[in-house]
Amino acid sequence: MKRYIIFFVAVLVLLAFAGFADAQSQFEMGMKEFRDENYEEALTYFLEAKKAEPTSSTVAFYTGLTYKIMEQYKESVPHLRDAVTFTPRIKEALVELIDVLYQTDNTKEAKEWLDVGEKEGIQPARIQFLKGLVFLKDKQFKEAIGGFEKAKELDPSLTQLAEFQIASANMQAGQFKEAQNRFKTVISVDPTTDMATLARDYDKALAEKFERERPWRFSVGLTYKYDTNLVAKPTGGPVADAISNESDYALNMTARISYTFPFSFKTPYNMTIQYSIYADRYFRRDDYNSMTNSLSFIPGYNFEKFSLSAPITMYYNWLQRDKGTDFTQSMSWYSDTKYMRYYSVMPTLRYMLSQNGIAEFSIGYTEKYYFTAPLTAPEERDGRLYNASIGYTYFFYDGRGFVNLKYTYGQDNTVGDNWANKEHRWGMNLLYPLWWKPLKLQVSGEAAFTKYVFPNATFDGMTRRNDTYNASFGLVYELGKSIDITGQYTYIRDKSNISTYDYKREIFSLGIEYRY
Repeated sequence: MKRYIIFFVAVLVLLAFAGFADAQSQFEMGMKEFRDENYEEALTYFLEAKKAEPTSSTVAFYTGLTYKIMEQYKESVPHLRDAVTFTPRIKEALVELIDVLYQTDNTKEAKEWLDVGEKEGIQPARIQFLKGLVFLKDKQFKEAIGGFEKAKELDPSLTQLAEFQIASANMQAGQFKEAQNRFKTVISVDPTTDMATLARDYDKALAEKFERERPWRFSVGLTYKYDTNLVAKPTGGPVADAISNESDYALNMTARISYTFPFSFKTPYNMTIQYSIYADRYFRRDDYNSMTNSLSFIPGYNFEKFSLSAPITMYYNWLQRDKGTDFTQSMSWYSDTKYMRYYSVMPTLRYMLSQNGIAEFSIGYTEKYYFTAPLTAPEERDGRLYNASIGYTYFFYDGRGFVNLKYTYGQDNTVGDNWANKEHRWGMNLLYPLWWKPLKLQVSGEAAFTKYVFPNATFDGMTRRNDTYNASFGLVYELGKSIDITGQYTYIRDKSNISTYDYKREIFSLGIEYRY
């Protein structure tokens, strides 16, 4: 009986040894394929070895590691978990397990193993770096940044990578200025790496973001111009014979300041307040010196593909009207030279048809008031103007150029019959970057067909009609980031069936504008 027992035990030992030998053989062949980077073949051998030796932490580690290298993260988790729980525990498997738990969004278990790694001091620098990644995925930015900071302290070779992740954490936390500083640090560590190149892209994008989201903006411009027909002298007729000195040179000054409320950059709601001033100072015809102030409130709301705004604007205009004086030198110039005021509101909808194309629809209401009394009642120009427009803008060359087309219908209901009219207006604007990068071509054209509603009481009951055409050509030179120099030519032709309103006009101008 004893001989049978001894024989049975011997058979079991032989079988176990044979199984172990087979497992070892499978594992060794798997390791050979693994070292040769034949991971699919290696995985086949490792899985066979795991069947033969299911409690081997070493086999479990390489099985899980192979799955991880093949980016089959979910499949690698149970094997790497075995590698850190079986005996003997594979310490190197801990960081790999945390990594795949992070990749599979299982941050809860990853944090549990991070605590183990910190307590046992396993690969401290890498554990801290993984801690940063895991906490960053959970939007725990303070803890994430702390992990990355410790990682680069423990291993200076991780500095560039850690700084990049800290910058990313700051961006997600809305700390954009600090993020930009960190991206600059990434670049300074080693400007030649791919990571530095990526950091430059982010740095540039943040700089553009800061530029877009500056709440305060202002511009100031000065233009020298020559106007061939400042007074709109008719092309012929008795009125034309009585007019001389119709041309003049002038200096034009413009200034504009605006404030966009910060919530406009963070929420769909937006609000901008803008003030501007426009003034002309002529050399001979100082009776045409003028100044216009405007104040605008522009509330709006942005949807995913379209936006709504409702600009509300108040205008106030002064006109000298008397020769030989400078209206700003009179103590009472404000009241003596006030010419007109008007208020307008223009609800506008913009819809993004494509990445580069935007359609625009608007309706408007304007109320006008002239301070000077008309010579006759029919010449009273106070009134209400209603209009509606539709337009399309296409951007090209990364937004540096555009073309805009627009149609507007307007109805001017004035108090005096002579000025009440209906109008169809067509317009086009083009800004085209030329082969020399700082130079752009600026072209605009407009045609307005205005039909007056009532017979003109001043001109024998004729019903006035004006067809007005203007074209403008200019070159814009970008002198640095914030300064433009513009040379422009404008031609205006107003054809009217009443000779007094029929005229030609040309304007030549050269100006400089500074923006901030």
